[in-house]
Amino acid sequence: MILEKKIIREIQRSTNAYELYKEDKMYYQALRIFSANKKIYKLLVQYSYDCEEGILKDVYNYIFHLEDWFNQFNKYADNTIELEAEFVFERLKNSIPFPSDFINKINSL
Repeated sequence: MILEKKIIREIQRSTNAYELYKEDKMYYQALRIFSANKKIYKLLVQYSYDCEEGILKDVYNYIFHLEDWFNQFNKYADNTIELEAEFVFERLKNSIPFPSDFINKINSL
């Protein structure tokens, strides 16, 4: 499977996990997102070495978005949290928003 397709599949997995998370916002649901996002991050770093120059900035922005997300997640996860405890994400001030059009950009190459 080519790298772009792996990235797309993991983004779809993360998006599905997020859709399930939105209703109850529990820690165990956030863990699903975290798991998928770790895989996306690794794939994006690998992709950044070989991708076309025209998408490199978008790849870096997605990586930065995930790093901000991981930092927020880890800050709260360092405390002992019950799996069914509420866990709400809020985008950090000046952090890069989720690149919702990233799949379209990869597909258009």
